[in-house]
Amino acid sequence: MKPSLVLILAVCISYSVAVEVPNLVNWKYDNDTIPEMLPRNMQEKSDKEIEKAVFNAYQNQIRVISEYSGHVYDPEFPFGYFKNEVLIPNTLSYESDIDLEFSNNVFRGLTDYDENVIIVKWAPDQIETNVEWKEAIIRGNYYYSNSTYFDQGNYHIQLENLKYRANTTFTENTMKYPSSVPSSSISYKSYKASFSGNIPTVTNVDNSYSLKYFLEDVAFQHIADNVAKSMQPNISIAIRQAVRPYIIFKNVSDPNFKGFNSSTPSGIQLKIDEVFTNGLNQTYQRVKNMTVDMANKKLISKTELVMHYLSGTFRVQLTTTNNKVYVDNAYFEIENIKVLPVSNMFNRDDCHANTTITNTKVMVNPEKLNLSKDEEIEVNHALVEEYNNTLKKKFDKTVCIALADMLNSKAGNF
Repeated sequence: MKPSLVLILAVCISYSVAVEVPNLVNWKYDNDTIPEMLPRNMQEKSDKEIEKAVFNAYQNQIRVISEYSGHVYDPEFPFGYFKNEVLIPNTLSYESDIDLEFSNNVFRGLTDYDENVIIVKWAPDQIETNVEWKEAIIRGNYYYSNSTYFDQGNYHIQLENLKYRANTTFTENTMKYPSSVPSSSISYKSYKASFSGNIPTVTNVDNSYSLKYFLEDVAFQHIADNVAKSMQPNISIAIRQAVRPYIIFKNVSDPNFKGFNSSTPSGIQLKIDEVFTNGLNQTYQRVKNMTVDMANKKLISKTELVMHYLSGTFRVQLTTTNNKVYVDNAYFEIENIKVLPVSNMFNRDDCHANTTITNTKVMVNPEKLNLSKDEEIEVNHALVEEYNNTLKKKFDKTVCIALADMLNSKAGNF
């Protein structure tokens, strides 16, 4: 019997971006639904129709990225587990001339699944969950009566090739995950109901309204809802894993922003390192426009990425004109950084970005750096100017690199 963890751990799946990471739950992409891959299967459509489809898929991707930006390394636990048993309520079914009651009903077999996979579909905004069991059983007591006969005893229902298929939304999954899914989410290939008394064995549920009602309307509803509830935390983990390669800022903070050198008009030399930046989870992202030219293999996306209210510290090594060295940490604040990349999703090398930085403030401790008031103003101005230049160069380049690394290498191969 398989362990009761809903999704197999430590499975490594190669997916559609340039890197591979181990998956903590068993999930995979539907590659054909990734934004840049949609045009391959839409070549008979007009450029405008393709634009709309890709825009919607990309927007779905951005919405999920925004939800998880800065949090992809949060703890993955708790995982969802199947409990092997599901209790089914007592059920009384009325036919025209028969009463059939099922009581003390227990479904068993959830942990012994053969397949369990979550499929991420970007374009239809969908998470598809598939679970399969070779067999499962329901056992309990029954009471049968009509106008001339009464029977009671134990029953045993054997189900072969049981399947759970359910679709939930990809975007806003944590907010809109359903508490109940349709009973039709459960299906089966064959069925056999046996009774300890004098009721004959039933192998075709359509021959018994009471059995069909109990199984497909009552039991399957409770089983489906139980599976959906158990799967929810794993779907959240799968989504976080799926969007991880698409998130530029994977943590709230980043200790790896590049340092820089600067100087003041009066000759003070400044060396900056150990830059620590906080607030990267406050990143606004949108797809502004899509333009498609299939004849010339152009899938141009214009996006917007804005980081609001960044703050942090960096280490300042100040050398005076007399070669005296002072070292201290400075504090900085940035109102926002806006990056506007334009990229061809069919060509990873076809990208340019423009970065605008608004209201950068740097605060140094003049006493620890042995600065006069005028020198403090001069140093702050030099630090702001050069830090802005450094950040602009960084984001103009690295955002395009990041967007290129997100693309499927087969995009545009048609």
